[in-house]
Amino acid sequence: MSFNMAILVCLTLMFLIAGITYYLGKKVSNSFMKYIPVFSFGVGVFFLYIKLQFNSYNPNSFDRIFDMIAFTTFFIVCSVALLEAVIIEIVENTKVFGKGYMVIRKAIKLVNVNKAFK
Repeated sequence: MSFNMAILVCLTLMFLIAGITYYLGKKVSNSFMKYIPVFSFGVGVFFLYIKLQFNSYNPNSFDRIFDMIAFTTFFIVCSVALLEAVIIEIVENTKVFGKGYMVIRKAIKLVNVNKAFK
């Protein structure tokens, strides 16, 4: 498979996965929306890895070099997207945790104050 055809197939698969993730995000849960880049670039990395493992290359061709560059780029972007999604998830849950923590803290103070006046 030539490099141009591989990139075309890879981009098609990535758009398909992005569309499916977007549909699931709208219908099932909005938390899937953060992971659209992770899933689509992950599929791209997986496809290029499979292509690198099972494709035989001519000794004098640059196809393997181009595939390695594309694989490395997709892997780096997928890692950054995953890190970004995890950081967003932690920040959102920290706000919820912080509100819950403040409610528990106020309840504990009220119990201690009520015990002091009894």
